[in-house]
Amino acid sequence: MSFQIPTADALVDFVRDFTGSTNDEEIKKCIFLAELSMRNIELPALRSNPYAAENIGIADSQGRIDIPADMNKPILFFKQGNPGGEEASQTGPWIVYDRIGDRDVITQGMIAQLYLSPVNVPAVIRGKFSEVFDQYQFLPWIGEGAEINMYYYKAWPLLFSPVDDTLISTTGTVGSITGAGPWTATITGMSTTTGLAAGDRIRATAGTGSLGGGTGGVYEVVSVVSNSSITFRATGGTTPTAGTITNLYITDQTVQSNAVLQTWSEGYVYGTLREYYIKRHNDQDAAVYSAKFDEAWKQVEDQNNLGKWSGGHTRLTSVWQPRQYRQYNIK
Repeated sequence: MSFQIPTADALVDFVRDFTGSTNDEEIKKCIFLAELSMRNIELPALRSNPYAAENIGIADSQGRIDIPADMNKPILFFKQGNPGGEEASQTGPWIVYDRIGDRDVITQGMIAQLYLSPVNVPAVIRGKFSEVFDQYQFLPWIGEGAEINMYYYKAWPLLFSPVDDTLISTTGTVGSITGAGPWTATITGMSTTTGLAAGDRIRATAGTGSLGGGTGGVYEVVSVVSNSSITFRATGGTTPTAGTITNLYITDQTVQSNAVLQTWSEGYVYGTLREYYIKRHNDQDAAVYSAKFDEAWKQVEDQNNLGKWSGGHTRLTSVWQPRQYRQYNIK
């Protein structure tokens, strides 16, 4: 279904056609409510690459690592014995970290200095980590500059949420202006028009020319003429001015796709229809699509529970050594 519903706008079209609704804003609100119920979905497309440079945390002077801004929930952290950015150690120790509570990691950290160096332990050691404020803390302690590979489920952007303006061209010249408001004009001499399409809203820095001025001005692409020229329409504000401009951006953009829509579009469809019929007080249809949503989620969870998507197994005990922490002796 993902090839049929590639974008947020296409999802709105699908739901509108399916339900007979004429209210796009209502549908968008239902999509948002559906997304709130999907925030903790665990899909393969949402997993980080723990070997990528951006997912290797560097410990600070306190042996702590900032929690990544895009993290939803951790899966597994590990240390390959690679201080200073060198290749993974061939002799270890390699440490696989289990997640515990912040109360546990703090209290155990207070007596960590009483522990003797581990003896008679395998090359792969089981450690612990937890969240303390906005950082991760580890046991055994790690030194400044230590590198931790972080494997986790990423948060995903909600459909129709704002996107930063996109720079298209650093140069351009506004030509002759026609009309009496709205006004139409051409822009030539652009460094590129790649990424622009009819209907896109734009802005630019005025030079000897401008797209317009004042308050309330809206500037939209009418057509892309060539790889260096477009026509645009200015509505509201003041009359555009012929002359040079710089730094033309696409504005007012929203998220049109994400990993969930691309790989689990049934969640979006069933979840949105459930919220739509709940809002319309149609309990019978709401129950139908709620059941479809729950079944689709169950299939995803089943893949995780079978170990097909979760990384191999879901045992609570370590695969490396037993729960008893025999590697530590207390003075």
